[in-house]
This record gives sequence, structure tokens and C-alpha cells, in this order.
Amino acid sequence: MNVLCVYRSHRFSPNMVDNDARILNAVADKLQQRGYCVHRAYEEQLGEEIAEMPDIVYTMGREDGTLCILQELESQGKTLVVNSSSGIRNCERKRFTQILTDEDVPFPESRVFCSSDSVSWELFPCWLKKGEGYAEVADDVMYVQNREVLQEGIEQMRQRGIETLVISRHLEGDLIKCYGVKDTPFFYWHYASGGHSKFGLERMNGKEQGYAFSEVQLQQICNHAATVLGIDVYGGDCVIDKDGTIRMIDINDWPSFSCCREQAAETIVNNKQQKNDK
Repeated sequence: MNVLCVYRSHRFSPNMVDNDARILNAVADKLQQRGYCVHRAYEEQLGEEIAEMPDIVYTMGREDGTLCILQELESQGKTLVVNSSSGIRNCERKRFTQILTDEDVPFPESRVFCSSDSVSWELFPCWLKKGEGYAEVADDVMYVQNREVLQEGIEQMRQRGIETLVISRHLEGDLIKCYGVKDTPFFYWHYASGGHSKFGLERMNGKEQGYAFSEVQLQQICNHAATVLGIDVYGGDCVIDKDGTIRMIDINDWPSFSCCREQAAETIVNNKQQKNDK
């Protein structure tokens, strides 16, 4: 069986390049140990690497060209792609904000709008985020405390050429990070303060209070979000308020799993082998 592992472009791994590479290396190594023919490539090399049709593609890629190539492979019906090209596209912020809201995933009050339009918003503090693509630099996500700062932030993003923005209400509570592989028992979570941070914005939620909540419900919410977005390998951020209410504030296709890498890699390999063999 031929397997292709596609690494994420460095620009989509801010402060996480090595960690993102390690999880895919762990998957590739396990496949090789089982006798699979494994090719590895960064997404910028993808067009050069598909000499023959792969049976499975494990991809962390996000470039539009990458997703178009993967979509073509999927359309031929002979290649299993994890995560799917459509699922990865759905993890663009403006898309997942709308999808999660429409599908009744617990999510903060949010709005998608054009940077050139006037916006009425009085729920402060809040978050202003780039709606197009994925966060690449710290300025793609801004914590906003009042209307003046909001307007300044909108103008800054507009001048950077960002046309679509998302604004979301800030949620008070314990911030936790979750990791899962859909359709498997594997699920892991930890408080945000106990892990690596891309931009250090987790500090806005302060010290965790250890609010009680249902871990079963947390996994159900995260798996539901992954299902409606169409991704199998995922990571998410959730906030737990003092009453134990859980709300998701972010989700992404294929995180680094740095705190649970070996178990995640084993689950990813076993899950997709089973599905491909059916």
C-alpha cells in the first residue's frame, strides 16, 4: 500500500513548525514499521511527489493548491485523504464560525463581516479575527476591550488586505485545549496554561479555577463539531464557565498533539487502516 504524508507549510505553523512535523513523522514512522511504502513531502512539493496514485494521503496541508490536488485525488475515488480537502477548507475561520453556529454547536455570539463595512457591536470585551484562511501571525487575532480599539483593529486588518473578519464575544472561564480522532475513543484535554501557546493570547482568560464539567459532554461537543465540519483529526479550544457550561471557541484540522503524540499517531493509523480496508 502506498501512503503519502504531506507536511504543513511553515507559514501555517506559527511557532509550531517542529511540533507539527513531529506528529506526522510519528504517523509515517508507524506506517513504515508495518511495511507500508511511505512518501513524505511538504505541501509546496506536492505536485512533484504524486508519481503514482497513493492509497492513503495523510495531510496537514492548507495551501489552496494543495487542497485542489487532494480534491482531485478524492474525486477519482481510489484515494483516502485524511483530513478531507473539504473538511480542511471548512476550518477556515469564517466558514467554521458559520457552520458551528448553524449546527447548534455551543459557540460564542459571533458575526462575520467585510472589513470595508461598518459594524455595530457592543459586546465587550471581544475578539477580532481574520476570517480568511488560517491564523499565521499574532495580528490575525486581537483582544478588543472597547469600540475605539475595535475600529482601530478593523482598519489595521483592512490595510493588510484582509477582506473578511470575524468578531466573537469573549467568554470568561477556564480555557482548555482538546485533541481527538473522530469515530474513536481517543480524546485528550488539558488546561491551556499547561501547553505551548502560538501567540500567548490564552493569558486573557487568567488562571484556571478548576470549574467542574462533564468530560463526556466535552468529547461529544468536540466530535459533533468535527463531524459537521467533515474532519477526522482535530484540535479545539473550549471555555468552561463557573456553571460547567462548555462552549467551543476554536477548532483546527490536525493539531500537533504534542502532549499525547504517540497515542494520537497510533489511533490515526489504526482508524484509517480499518476504514480503508472496508
